[in-house]
Amino acid sequence: MMIKILPLLAAVLTSFHAYAGLSVAEFENKNKTLSTNTYLLGLSSGLNASNNQLSAINQVPLFCYPPYLNLTVNNYREIIVLGIKDIPPNSPTKPTIDEVLLKQLMKLYPCGYN
Repeated sequence: MMIKILPLLAAVLTSFHAYAGLSVAEFENKNKTLSTNTYLLGLSSGLNASNNQLSAINQVPLFCYPPYLNLTVNNYREIIVLGIKDIPPNSPTKPTIDEVLLKQLMKLYPCGYN
């Protein structure tokens, strides 16, 4: 049984590692693929869960959506594209898509605290 699980576990870990951090170049090359959509859904869910947890423990949330706003994958993609345009071309560090999305959510949906 253990021998059958090892290849599956290796495949899962390899695929997870492949998307451990999506670079701007990878996002631009794979922008419309199903794997990118899946990555963006997971990323946005994780950011939203973290944000909700901060609120639940009476900490300042990172961003605050307007009431009844329900963003789609396409909305997140547009937000990321806006963030990529803000990156200076001569920037020595290249942020990941994760960092770009978080920074843009904080910029577009401030809470009044940050």
